[in-house]
Amino acid sequence: MPIIIKQAHVETHWILEMIDNQNSNNKKISFLRSKTFGFFLGLAAVFGYAYWEVHSFKAAQFGFEPPEMARARYAKKDVIGNLGGMKVRIPRYYAEYVQYDGDPGFGGKRNGALPDRTFDSRLSSFGIEARFPGMKGLEDQAAVNEYKSYQLNPDNPWISISINAGEFYPGLGARARDGQARNLGQPSEFWFDNHERLPSSIYGLEAYVPIGADPKTGKPARLSDLTKDIYVFRDLSGHVDTYISCGRTLVPRGVVPCHMRFGLEPEAEVSVSVAFHPKLLKDWSAIRQASTHLLLSFKVNEADPKKTTDSLQNSSAM
Repeated sequence: MPIIIKQAHVETHWILEMIDNQNSNNKKISFLRSKTFGFFLGLAAVFGYAYWEVHSFKAAQFGFEPPEMARARYAKKDVIGNLGGMKVRIPRYYAEYVQYDGDPGFGGKRNGALPDRTFDSRLSSFGIEARFPGMKGLEDQAAVNEYKSYQLNPDNPWISISINAGEFYPGLGARARDGQARNLGQPSEFWFDNHERLPSSIYGLEAYVPIGADPKTGKPARLSDLTKDIYVFRDLSGHVDTYISCGRTLVPRGVVPCHMRFGLEPEAEVSVSVAFHPKLLKDWSAIRQASTHLLLSFKVNEADPKKTTDSLQNSSAM
């Protein structure tokens, strides 16, 4: 089963991020990405503006899911497994849409009983909702209520973290982000993929903005909901360490998040995508650091697998 289809039980923006991660150097995928976005934008229009009023930001932005995936959205107990070579225990209120290697994909049904999960079971994907900067999860009703209260609010402090590891880990590993940025600033046959680099950095990032015009409307490409601003941070060797894309929307009161992609290498073979509201772009480095710390805090101590590394450090500091 193709990786994009198998991954599709997670939220739609995770699918688009997988497309970008796996095929960023394939210009045809850019066309597929725009068509996919257009489909969901059209779907929102069919349901009407009321859809955007009564649903949460997540539902409005990322669409629907099959019943089996809806039932599996929230873990009933703490999640254990092997995350990119790292044995982890993830509190159940953090983990959403947990998938292990070999699990059925979008709309699929499991054949046979659910396997017993151990620390050797390879995790392939899951999601986390966390409130930046403290990184509190949906651990109680108060947190859930606050999360819902920020629906379509441009000042939303909640971020969405999506993880790809195991069979979903990019074949190029940490070099996958180099592929995403390889053609930036070079002419593209697709009008929405033409960018130019700004002379000055923004928040310490290389900044690339759309150029040209929308052939259908004649308006500047930078005003189209099919284009994105791109931001890149490179390490000392010149490799792309962090890749950020920020879109826009023409839907009334709609909010399109920025997506930041990086990895947990060398600690673990894990590809990370974090979605946050554009107003938080200035805090991208702190968001990355907080997200990394949260994910690494799930690592279990080999001497006592019931405790995470972070919990042992906290107890010793008390």
